[in-house]
Amino acid sequence: MQTLIAYFLVLVRSICWLFVGQQKRKFAKVWATYKYGGIRLCWHRAIERFGTSWKSSRYEASRNQLSRTQSEYVISRRPNKPLLSIIVPVHKVACKWLDKCVRSVVNQHYTNWELILVDDASQRQNLRRLMDKWASEDKRIQVYYLEENSGIAGATNFGIKQAKGKFIGFLDHDDELTPDALTWVTWALNKNPDALWFYSDEDLITKTGKCHSPHFKPDFSPELLLSNMYTCHFSVYSADILNAIGGLQYGLDGSQDHDLALRLSEIVPREKIIHIPRVLYHWRQIPTSAASGVEAKPEAAPAGRKAVAEALKRRNLKGNVTSYGLCPTIYKIEFEPSEFPKASIIIPTKNGLSLIRKCIESARKYTNYPNFEIIVVNNASDDLNFLKYIKEEESKNKIKTIFYDKPFNHSEMNNIAVKATDSEFVIFMNNDIEITSEKWLEQLIAVTELDESIAVVGGVLLYPNGMVQHGGMILGLYGTAGHAHKYVYSGLPGYLGRLHTIQEMSGITAALALVRRSCFEDIGGFDSKRYPTLYNDVDMCVRLRKRGYRCIYNPMVRAIHYESKTRSVNSEDLVYKQRLASDYAEMLNTEPFYNPNLALNNEQFHGYRAFPVEDQIPELANIK
Repeated sequence: MQTLIAYFLVLVRSICWLFVGQQKRKFAKVWATYKYGGIRLCWHRAIERFGTSWKSSRYEASRNQLSRTQSEYVISRRPNKPLLSIIVPVHKVACKWLDKCVRSVVNQHYTNWELILVDDASQRQNLRRLMDKWASEDKRIQVYYLEENSGIAGATNFGIKQAKGKFIGFLDHDDELTPDALTWVTWALNKNPDALWFYSDEDLITKTGKCHSPHFKPDFSPELLLSNMYTCHFSVYSADILNAIGGLQYGLDGSQDHDLALRLSEIVPREKIIHIPRVLYHWRQIPTSAASGVEAKPEAAPAGRKAVAEALKRRNLKGNVTSYGLCPTIYKIEFEPSEFPKASIIIPTKNGLSLIRKCIESARKYTNYPNFEIIVVNNASDDLNFLKYIKEEESKNKIKTIFYDKPFNHSEMNNIAVKATDSEFVIFMNNDIEITSEKWLEQLIAVTELDESIAVVGGVLLYPNGMVQHGGMILGLYGTAGHAHKYVYSGLPGYLGRLHTIQEMSGITAALALVRRSCFEDIGGFDSKRYPTLYNDVDMCVRLRKRGYRCIYNPMVRAIHYESKTRSVNSEDLVYKQRLASDYAEMLNTEPFYNPNLALNNEQFHGYRAFPVEDQIPELANIK
């Protein structure tokens, strides 16, 4: 009853706000959802758009910004104060937006910069007068006028050639930097002197100057970059590396930055790509900007798909690239394995005939993978119908069984099964899993070909009602770990489209996880002593990450997990939760694939937490 009342209130609120500024855009997107996915998806979109803001802490753009005094203090204590070049391609923009853009650079706390305005044959005298005025007032501002239109790539490349700074940042002609943006870049440069690429968080800014919808990003994930140009604004690159790859590529207008980032990620080591978890960039939300929606730049999605397809080709990877319907610039990639190494599907169970039958049959039904086996670890089952089914399957050589006659120990049962196989990959699968996606095993195996460091691959697990149960693990939620996008309707994009994008995560649930056998053995398998049943997958993934291995979430793999949504927390849960918090306190507090600005009390990326500047720069504790 309470749920129905809440939904009714959301509906009333939606109607009341329908014709009020920002709510118009929200309603338009909800309506677009209806046309794409029908009434159910539309309803969940409405709940997400209108019903969550009241329970999320309000975003304040200036809350965690450096004051001018703090910036000056930070800069004075940094030995390296490089010249930073900011390039702004200009083309037929309204003067008021360009003026705000330039002013945001002039008002920077950090002063060692140059601003390069490249007019791409706008042929507008009012723009020329404005740019000439700024150049006459500040010698750090240079203006260049191109006689012929060369597109955003050509104008940007021209600016790169004029730049004198060792590092170059890109700024769109209608956007703004925060006053402390270049201070944070300088701080990061000094902290990471070998870094070649920096990117920050960003938000949207309306015509009236209201900032909203912050994009709080994870640290660098090359897999996520394939699906989404998430690094975007504000990006600062080494001038040498930009020149080395020839700048931006022509013919990809709308996604030229994505193509650039993909090419850079192929030559810049991950440790030299630094994420600054601060909003340093305001992305203008006006009809001509992609910030208002992809319809403003319809060329962006096709160009983006082309950029991703070319990246796969350069990397000798096979895959089909398509757009996700609700967000066309989010790309779904169906990878194809080039080889078919042996894989063992391991299913521990005690009785549960209806579950195990559905699990095994769905695993077979949705794959054509030619080289796999199924191993059932029978935990002293006594149900006669179950035993009959297992015996029949075994007699047909469809499964192998291992008898385990001890109290249930999920970790030990899986460890024993791994030792009984000679497969290169093992797939840990709960008996209450039902596979629902085609080529699920091919998709898991293919992702391991992206990089040898990939040890674990998993997919999205759903409750029977279509809500998400698992979208990868996030460390630190509730003091231990949680599942990304839990209880979010699976048809929705999720936070910044991340529900539907391949990406690195800190962990994958062992309810359905492919693991590279050599990596599993390298860490000694599951810890059957400290984590026999609960949190054993979190422990495994954390230990793998400590060895330099990685965990990947691939949403092209989908399954239903019949785990109870309302499983109660008992004393055993609390014991293992406390143990995990004690064993991995440092890693739980430094989750690279979440964001320190996001709240830790939910899995839906709702709400924000305080992230004072002193947390990153302790010396500012007494400087206001």
